[in-house]
Amino acid sequence: MYQKTNSEIEKKIQKILEGNYEISVLGTNGKDNFPFLSKIIPMYKNDKLYLLISDLSEHTKNINLNQYVSIYFSLKELNKTKSNNPRLTINGILKKHDLNKNDTVFLDLLESYQKIENGSKMWGMFTDFNFYSLIPKRALYIEGFGKAYQKDY
Repeated sequence: MYQKTNSEIEKKIQKILEGNYEISVLGTNGKDNFPFLSKIIPMYKNDKLYLLISDLSEHTKNINLNQYVSIYFSLKELNKTKSNNPRLTINGILKKHDLNKNDTVFLDLLESYQKIENGSKMWGMFTDFNFYSLIPKRALYIEGFGKAYQKDY
């Protein structure tokens, strides 16, 4: 059904992960088994996708019950037919990093995250905020009609 990714498509996926997208959304398994979607700001660093999220948020509570998630990236809509615009979905397992706020690994991640999300240096130090990273299992890149590519990790 889907074509396998090739080096050209892999480069396009890499650019998206590095920040070349308009909106990103986290999908978790929510209350009463309904999908729960929330806007996120992922950071790509050292070949990993990181999220800085609060333990108090609904999506994090969902992750604590079921670590299987999807992250959706919507690219700039250049085509008049909206369903023919490129997008990427990555399915995987989201793992929490249990780091002390004074740990050099945490501080390095926070410094990098500050570059993509203003203000995160302050709220990232709140006790309820933690870094999570995605262990990817599958990527689905839709470039347009008839141009769908899948990568299994």
